[in-house]
Amino acid sequence: MSRPAPRRTRLGGLFRRTWRATSLARRPISRAIVPVAAPIARPLAALAAPMMRTPLAIAGASLGRAVAELDRPVFAFRHGDEDVPPGELADLLARTTTLTGRLLVLVPPPGEDEYLWAEGRDTTGATYAERLQTLLGWTPIHTRLDVGSPSRAGIELASQLQRLTGSWPVPVERIVLLAAGNGGLAVRAAAAMRLPDAAPWTAKVTEVIGLGVPRYACEPSLLATGVGRRIDEQLAGIVQADAAFLALEPAVSADHLLVTERMAGPNPFGSAFGRLFWGRHRRGGRRPREVVDLFPTAEAFELPVGEPLTNRGAVHDALLRWLV
Repeated sequence: MSRPAPRRTRLGGLFRRTWRATSLARRPISRAIVPVAAPIARPLAALAAPMMRTPLAIAGASLGRAVAELDRPVFAFRHGDEDVPPGELADLLARTTTLTGRLLVLVPPPGEDEYLWAEGRDTTGATYAERLQTLLGWTPIHTRLDVGSPSRAGIELASQLQRLTGSWPVPVERIVLLAAGNGGLAVRAAAAMRLPDAAPWTAKVTEVIGLGVPRYACEPSLLATGVGRRIDEQLAGIVQADAAFLALEPAVSADHLLVTERMAGPNPFGSAFGRLFWGRHRRGGRRPREVVDLFPTAEAFELPVGEPLTNRGAVHDALLRWLV
C-alpha cells in the first residue's frame, strides 16, 4: 500500500514565491558577503565535518564491517578495492600491467584510499598515476591510511615498503612518494625510519612530492582543544604533533616538492578571528610554542585556488617534468 504524497502547505508556497521574487535583490548582497564570510565559514565547516562524518559513517555501514575494520592496520597497499600484503602485490599488478623498477607510491590523507586520486579525472582525462605510467613507465602503488598517529602510520609504511622492494621482481631504480594532505605527515615519518637492511628502500627515494601537505607544526598547547587544533590548521596552516614526531630527521636524500593553493588576500574579519585565538600559541601562558618547518629543504609551488589538487593540469605538467 503506497503512502499519500505530502501536501504542499500554503505557507510553504508563499515562502517559495517570496524567495524567488527577491532573488535579484539578494544577488548583490550575496556577492558582498561571500568574500568577507569565506575565511570564517571555511574553518567552521572544517570543524563541523568530522562531527557529521562519524555518525553518518556509523549509520551507513553494516555492524559487521564497522567492527571488522577496528582491528585492521593503519596502513595498507591497495589493489582491486582490497588491502593486499606486500609480498602479493607484485604478482597481482603483473596480471594487468608491466612492472618496472620505477615505483610511484601514492599516499592519500587519513581516511582516504585510491579513489581520492580519481577526483577531477573527468577534467584532465587521466589521473597522475595513469599518465605517469603511460608516458614515463612508472608503476603506481596505491595505498590507504586510517585516521591515527602519523608516526605509527609512518612505521607501517616504512616496514611494508621495505618488504615490497625486497620482493619486487625487477631491480628497483627509483621510488617517488606522492602524498596528499596529511598523508604527507605519514610520509615524513616513514622517510625518517632507518631500517637495519642491506638495501633500504629509503636509498632509492629520489623525490617526495606533497599536494596540500601541511608544512608547519608545533607541540600542542595546554589550552588547545580539538576545536582549537582545527582552527590552527585552517587559519594558520599549523598542525599539532608530539615532540617525538617533530624531532624526526629524514633518512632519505631526495628532492622535496610541495604544491599548495595560493591563499586569498588578507581579510579583516579573518584576521580578527585568527587574532582572537592567538593566545593559544602559548603553552599555558608561559612561553611561545616553537613552530617547526617539517620540510625545511622543500621547494614550494603555489597554484591559484581552483580544482582539486588531486587532478590539476598544472600538476600533471609539473610531474611529467620532475619525474622524466
